[in-house]
Amino acid sequence: MLRDQLEQLARIKEPEARSKLIRTLVGEYARSEEHDPTETERELFSRIVLSVFDQLDRAARYELVVRLAKTDRIIPDLADRLAQEDYELSEPVIECSPMISQDALMALAKNGGNNKRLSMAHRADLSEEITDTLIARASRNVVHALLDNLEAPFSIKGTLALLIFANTEAEVLAGIARRAMNDEEFMEMQMDILETNCPLVPPPLKSALESGDLIRLASSIEGAQRDGGVELDGMHYSRHEASIQIANGELSFDAILRTLFEQARLDAAIWLIGRKINLADDVVADTLKSDADGAIMRLMLQTGIHEKTYRDFLKARCEWLDRSTRSIPELVMRYKAELKKPRRTAAQPEMQKVAT
Repeated sequence: MLRDQLEQLARIKEPEARSKLIRTLVGEYARSEEHDPTETERELFSRIVLSVFDQLDRAARYELVVRLAKTDRIIPDLADRLAQEDYELSEPVIECSPMISQDALMALAKNGGNNKRLSMAHRADLSEEITDTLIARASRNVVHALLDNLEAPFSIKGTLALLIFANTEAEVLAGIARRAMNDEEFMEMQMDILETNCPLVPPPLKSALESGDLIRLASSIEGAQRDGGVELDGMHYSRHEASIQIANGELSFDAILRTLFEQARLDAAIWLIGRKINLADDVVADTLKSDADGAIMRLMLQTGIHEKTYRDFLKARCEWLDRSTRSIPELVMRYKAELKKPRRTAAQPEMQKVAT
């Protein structure tokens, strides 16, 4: 009986014997299709395996993965532990296990190797937070896999990051076009962003969305040489990877804003700030161009950005308006002091979720 074998396993002390018994037990445990293990048996089996896991040889670990990775016969703690193994062992767990926890997936999105992130990108149960983290941290092949995975959700923040990439990278631009062709919700999000006159939407994508001819855009890029650039609507798109600076492994309003400052995209930064605090773009632009340091600080305080982001903003503003940077340290100190004061924030409309 299964429980008897589990109890026998618990009594064995020798590592080699444990590995051998676990391989035997896993085989029987996985083959017993006519008998669904009870919650007690799942828990008992998984806890015993976890208790001796570090003593198991590779063959025993491989047996666990091959037979149980894609099943619900183990508990999340064991699935999470298997996901920490090298890629050859962990790949089926990361891509297919229904038992791996969202916390484990987020840890892999933040700190896992690119191959593990790529396996994750094919899952059907990713959260927007995990997708955001993969977009910000992973290499582009992972981003392309996410765009091709119709089950992967995209937040507004994640979509804006994709648009930042698409302004210089032809393959991301093609991926957005393909996704919009096959995903109605993703298409609606692109149209919603387009209607706000977002300057981050690349001109070829804007034209394709307005004309409804996304197929031509996607195919024109896919037919290009991978080692060269693409010329579309008078703009050159390369194959390099732009980056989003992230804090705590998450795609944030501050991170997107800092990236726009680094790229000297003040037009897009103004648009983003306007969406955050519900002000017209021309009002934001006029305020930022003015000499009223107090009014500028109050406007930026409404966004809730970190003092370091405020410093980057001031530097970008000085360069934009060709002004001296001497007052920046004092202005940052004033901003920091104001941040510490309690503030009330109004509810924000849907498009402003990009700020949270």
